[in-house]
Amino acid sequence: MRSLTFNQLQLRILLILFLFFISALVGYRYFIELPKLERSIASIAEGELDILTFSIENMLKNASLTNYDYAVWTSTYDFMVSQNQSYVDEYLVDDTFVSLSIDGMFFINKDLEIVFAKGFHSKIEKPLEFSFYDFKKHPENLSILPAPEKGRGSSSKKGFLSTKNGPAIYSVNQVRTSDSGGEHRGFLISVKLIENIFTEDLSKYTSTNITFFPEHENIDFKTIKVWNKKKNLFSVQPYTDILLEDMNGRPVAVIKMEHSVGYMPNLLNDKILIFTLLIIFIFYIFYRFISTTIIFPVNKLSRDIESRHSSNKHTKLSEKYTIKELITVSKNVNKLMHIVQTQNELLAKQANTDQLTQVMNRYGLETELNKYENQCIRFNVGFIAIMCDIDNFKIYNDSFGHIQGDTALYKVAQSLKQHCKRPTDILARFGGEEFMLLFSEMPEKCLRKKMQAIISSIEKLTIPHSNSPKAAHVTISLGATIVRPSDVVDFSLPINEIIKTADNALYQAKDFGRNRFIINNFSSKN
Repeated sequence: MRSLTFNQLQLRILLILFLFFISALVGYRYFIELPKLERSIASIAEGELDILTFSIENMLKNASLTNYDYAVWTSTYDFMVSQNQSYVDEYLVDDTFVSLSIDGMFFINKDLEIVFAKGFHSKIEKPLEFSFYDFKKHPENLSILPAPEKGRGSSSKKGFLSTKNGPAIYSVNQVRTSDSGGEHRGFLISVKLIENIFTEDLSKYTSTNITFFPEHENIDFKTIKVWNKKKNLFSVQPYTDILLEDMNGRPVAVIKMEHSVGYMPNLLNDKILIFTLLIIFIFYIFYRFISTTIIFPVNKLSRDIESRHSSNKHTKLSEKYTIKELITVSKNVNKLMHIVQTQNELLAKQANTDQLTQVMNRYGLETELNKYENQCIRFNVGFIAIMCDIDNFKIYNDSFGHIQGDTALYKVAQSLKQHCKRPTDILARFGGEEFMLLFSEMPEKCLRKKMQAIISSIEKLTIPHSNSPKAAHVTISLGATIVRPSDVVDFSLPINEIIKTADNALYQAKDFGRNRFIINNFSSKN
């Protein structure tokens, strides 16, 4: 065996160590670090898909809430029988479609015959023609109609639909009276075309680029994720195709989401090469360096992401890492968590806010009424419900137009809002020109003073109403009902009857000449 010098032995040992650690480093990055990064990035992509699903669900929900408000109006209930032109002139003008951002409204009677149909493009403001509601010609579209409710309530359906004008969001509600009762008189269908504005709205929620493909003949739908079905990602991909299906499971449109992190980093980079040179000189530094700058941070980042994913705690991850890819992943996770928090707050607010008057909508009012009901039943705290109605508002709309009418509604709502001083005071738009105020119990003397102050504040707005038979400016009538703990019977309160009592007081105020208030005490025994 040939003998070696110390220098030769040292050189060979260093060479073996160099090759060993290079192999170990490359193997670690390839088999451990990159797979962890891949799982973390895939987890981010899954979160983005979840936000997209949540955003689409809320778009459908908002469309359904708007359609519900029209479907349960008493005016709509009467229109299904009389088809009076005044209803069309007041509620189905072009401005209605623009303000509600819908492109079609269709009234179907209980015999599934069209009563009234109107298509109007809310963005370019041009008439549209639809034919999907011709169920004799398109019997497959019958599946969009829900089964009618026989008791109280308005059955509904919502989803996506292919039309001659392109894919659309549809919402169907059974036509009932304002208390969700009465006989079944048919269905109200509203549609909103899915166009570029649809993907632009989704991009605001997800903060990622989303593209819309209405033409989808050459796409293999078996490989595409359906929008409302959970999909686990096991690899990093730059984008995901999402399929929108109609009520019969047929393709309507495809949208493409580009993920915020869509590519894996390279196997080797400059830092790794510099680091490998250092191993030639000192083993210990190499060992400590790889342990402190790669192994520990990757494990920590992976554990942090996993702990936040499992506990749903949106606390910020540390962004102090040596490896650039870890910084990128950490920043994107923090950005995603911030988006989730912001959008949850925004969507929650939008779901309970009337878009025109910027006060609480009827959906939010029902929640607050339940709270007041619970307080009265459990803690013996009474409350007051006040129904407010702008006097002769139909005349105002006919005289000045719906756009100015919307402006007047907003001003009145903001004025009423000024009287909600306490955190528990509630103002909500009940429907049309009607609002409802909820206050905790107070002496009747104070209530009278407050209601007179409300009437005075509306008069001080001095909104001109030259054609009003009551005054030269907009006025308001109020009807209140006082609910006391003694009205609770068998641990329950009839909320609908409370509203009806306040409404009756409002009509009494109108009968006595308007621009005044009436207070009725509520008693479930009478």
